[in-house]
Amino acid sequence: MSVETVAGRLARWVTQLKYEDLPPDVVFHAKRCLLDTLGVQIRGATLPWIQPVYRYVRTLGGDDAAITYHGDRASAPYAAYANSTFSYSCELQHHGSFGSAHTGVIIVPVVQALGEKLGCSGKEIIAAMAAGYEVQGRLGAALFKAVFKRHFHPQGIFGAFSAAAAAGKLLGLDEEQQAHAFAIAGSHASCILEYDQAGGEVKRIHGAIGLRGGMQAAFMAKAGLTGPLSVFEGQRGIFASFGGGEADAESLLTGLGQPYCITQCRFRVYPTIGSCHNALDIVNDLMRDQPFDYRDVEKIRVGMRELSVMHVTSISRPHDVISAQASLGYSLGVLLVKGSNDLDLYIDPALWRDPQVLSVADKLDAYTLTVDDQPRATRVEIMLKGGRVLTGQQEDARGSPALPYTQVEIETKFRRLSNVLLPPEQTEQILRQVSVFEQLSSMAMLAPLLCKKS
Repeated sequence: MSVETVAGRLARWVTQLKYEDLPPDVVFHAKRCLLDTLGVQIRGATLPWIQPVYRYVRTLGGDDAAITYHGDRASAPYAAYANSTFSYSCELQHHGSFGSAHTGVIIVPVVQALGEKLGCSGKEIIAAMAAGYEVQGRLGAALFKAVFKRHFHPQGIFGAFSAAAAAGKLLGLDEEQQAHAFAIAGSHASCILEYDQAGGEVKRIHGAIGLRGGMQAAFMAKAGLTGPLSVFEGQRGIFASFGGGEADAESLLTGLGQPYCITQCRFRVYPTIGSCHNALDIVNDLMRDQPFDYRDVEKIRVGMRELSVMHVTSISRPHDVISAQASLGYSLGVLLVKGSNDLDLYIDPALWRDPQVLSVADKLDAYTLTVDDQPRATRVEIMLKGGRVLTGQQEDARGSPALPYTQVEIETKFRRLSNVLLPPEQTEQILRQVSVFEQLSSMAMLAPLLCKKS
């Protein structure tokens, strides 16, 4: 194996990473990411648009690991597949660093399933999480803009490699095997973005598609299968095929762990695509500080980065849950008319056709905003009858590294989601176990708490 390939260099870093080398803030953020993902996973387990995936996985059999809430057993890749879909069910999942898409819906189900199958300790799982988040975050730094511009969803592309890293770590792959796991994972990379133009709940499995490919790549590399070690930089590799030759390879490899990508995640409280969040923050502040009646709104101008304009303003008439969540206009409509952006407001088909909500949605005027040194800055202007104009601007959404949520806010979100399906005392048990996760001798100490009592 040539360690000079990108796959080889990345494999060396992954295999050499040890829990004992991780700074305390990495351990803290790993537990935060774990808790956040498990909360959404529990809440998503029974949502109706996710049930086709659950029913399918149940037919496959297996006994490696549990499917969250339901308690059915499945093989590790397919327990992870179902749990990833639950984690990605309602747009409340956190976002990874550097535009790396939703890392938690990939890495957490991987370490859950393999951790249960292999009896891995909390420390081993945290190290695997750090490795997986780093690989996906670095791929985001190198490729996100190029991939998104070509209408691919980064989730399914980057996720195959991050899952291969996390799975390889828990499987104990050596450096050569890990490099081949990355090389094999390249043939699994996929997913397109058309859901943000035309809807379709298929987005919910994009993380699952990536993790299944990455986990299988790690298993196959351990068994001896090989792949092209130039999988990233080769003439027909990932940089060329998905990045159009625009990838920044050095940002993938330079300064790994400085800082660790797992410490740079973006957390959510709105069940919408992330590009909506900054504008929703601003409008919530305006409603609180300068109250107004939605019937007086004549226009809502929202300036945001170019990719966000296409990502969340193409749909104004939702016809399913994901199209409602991908619509900034609809999100502004339910906020102004109903007073919140609670998940229930995205689930109700009657609201997708509500004339008052849609009348607000039709007043959205989105445009590209560029602010030096603030690539995610958003500006909102609400024009009211009588000439009154309300304005607000924010550098980034709340929950981002620039405006982080407190641990109390993260735990409150978890309780709100978990308590929908699990008894409060069981929710508190999960919170306690996650808070000391690095002290657990086995994932088996947490896994049963994630399922309903029989």
